[in-house]
Amino acid sequence: MADGAAPLSAARGRDRLSALSDDLLHKIITQHLPVTEAARTAALASRWRHLWSSTPLVLRDAALPELARDALVPRVLAEHPGHFRTVILHDCRLASLDRELPGWPLVLARKDTQQLDLLPNQVDTFPCIPEGILRCGTLKELSLGYWAFPVDLSRGANISLPDLRSLTLIMVVISDQDLEHLVATCPALKTLHLSSKGPTHVRLRSPSLQCALVGLWMVEDLAVVDAPLLERLVLFLPPRYDGVVRVKIIGHAANLRVLGHLDTRVHRLQIGDIVIQRNTMASTSAVIPRVKILAVTVNFDVLSEVRTLASFLRCFPNVDTLHIESAVHGFSVAANEPSGELHARFWEEVSLVECLRSHVRKMVIHKFRGDHNEFQFLKFVAINAQELQSLHVVLQQENTSSTDDKVNETEDNLQSLSFRTGIFGVLLVRPTAGFTSILQKATDLTSDDPFRF
Repeated sequence: MADGAAPLSAARGRDRLSALSDDLLHKIITQHLPVTEAARTAALASRWRHLWSSTPLVLRDAALPELARDALVPRVLAEHPGHFRTVILHDCRLASLDRELPGWPLVLARKDTQQLDLLPNQVDTFPCIPEGILRCGTLKELSLGYWAFPVDLSRGANISLPDLRSLTLIMVVISDQDLEHLVATCPALKTLHLSSKGPTHVRLRSPSLQCALVGLWMVEDLAVVDAPLLERLVLFLPPRYDGVVRVKIIGHAANLRVLGHLDTRVHRLQIGDIVIQRNTMASTSAVIPRVKILAVTVNFDVLSEVRTLASFLRCFPNVDTLHIESAVHGFSVAANEPSGELHARFWEEVSLVECLRSHVRKMVIHKFRGDHNEFQFLKFVAINAQELQSLHVVLQQENTSSTDDKVNETEDNLQSLSFRTGIFGVLLVRPTAGFTSILQKATDLTSDDPFRF
């Protein structure tokens, strides 16, 4: 930008860029220039001198020259005279920041920082999070990764995050009680993303929380205790997870309308005082009637999981959009499974599944393979679903090719199904969505369906 200052004047001698309003120039400085170039705009002309100092700082350390990064970050934080809008520190060495700018968390607090991301890419240990971060009262978004929270945070720490809307905790060390306390002391919190080394027991208690994304790396027990505004609960598991996780909806969650993925192999669902078993029948005390969008992961080759699927579906009688992810857990899991005839007989004899019969209007089967037991489920849907308006069956692009006979066979089998509503299933081939894409959709509260393909 500095090198191009001379030719900025138009042919008639007018500096058209400087003629723009302050608001537009602030956007140019913060959104289109690295912080080092943004600082140099003060030297362009008198019109620009106040802009840098009056523009809220947007600092992304990855945009700084790598060799100078450790020196530039503390210098920028110390010397910028205005407020801080966004500070994202992923690549600088925090030990260097501590050395060059002691008390930098207090600087962030004094400068009214609104968004702070502290997710270092290189960590050997989990340092203790500076307490000043938890007293940065102007923060609206806070993301922390690879930190340890103070011991007994719930007893002695002074937490002041009155305006915090979004909290992300990635692989942090925090106790069960301290996490519950931290969430409860954020009165404006709307979105929580937890993917952590702890705690093992997560209890969601918040008067303001609307969306919770919980990665169940170490979690044994997830309970929604009191979250009256919670609309969206998204669960995800690490690859090849072999544990058991209890998912409990035991308290006030009257607004919960999006839930998934429930995993028929891993999750043990509890609603109120009732633990949902493989043969649990419909009951007014074991349903969540407000859920409209549900996602379930199931291995159709494992009969116990198929039975659990039916039990899960009975708990959500008013679902209108149903996502089913067809999972494969390895040959050893299904080695001693009953024959396909027993799977077919189960769907012929299974008792009423209210949501499928009377409410589901849209269904998506993800990671479909075209196996016999998957089609047994689709036959059940075709016969029983009275409101179904669309069915999309999605094959993974990585497992198919344009000449793949399996695709053609699956298409033929799908078209042979006769649905009560007169629809035809639509076969799609899509690449598997990346984890980042899944998270973005899940936290986008403007989108009704976070599981859409």
